[in-house]
Amino acid sequence: MYIWIGCKLPEAFGSKIRSACLPLADGLDISGFSLPQHISLKISFQAGSDYLHILDYLEALLQKEDKFYVNPKAIQRQGNILWIPFRENPQLRHLHNVLDKELKAKFGIGQHLFDKAFLFHSTLMLGPEEKLEKVAQKLWDFPLPQQLEVDAFLLGISETGRGGEYRVVREIKL
Repeated sequence: MYIWIGCKLPEAFGSKIRSACLPLADGLDISGFSLPQHISLKISFQAGSDYLHILDYLEALLQKEDKFYVNPKAIQRQGNILWIPFRENPQLRHLHNVLDKELKAKFGIGQHLFDKAFLFHSTLMLGPEEKLEKVAQKLWDFPLPQQLEVDAFLLGISETGRGGEYRVVREIKL
């Protein structure tokens, strides 16, 4: 079993960004929209049969956190991904570092290569770079708010670890 961890973004924001993206997504991979709009806190990881114990641990760990704010940048294309990068802030970095440290110490789950230089983001679409660039240009002027409140974390699982196959199994309100 694979586990994914994210900061839930406000539902109104998620609805607004999806309404702008979906009409432009012809032939692109929008499997990320199978989950609520979120900022991933680390790369998903394989948890094996112990996944329920790990989920319990993560829930207890994340319940200690307080609400916080994040600041989106402009919609960008990064290779074959269209995403919204977020300015790194102390809270996001703290969460990422604590998750990496605790998962390694308690469960022997090491850092993924992408976790070593993790960029906080919310994925919108995947696909060929040329096609994504055209979509990015159409969304260039999409009005992103200056700040969004994070008042919940999401924990998801997938048997395969493939995008679009994750489902949220726990929401942790702050």
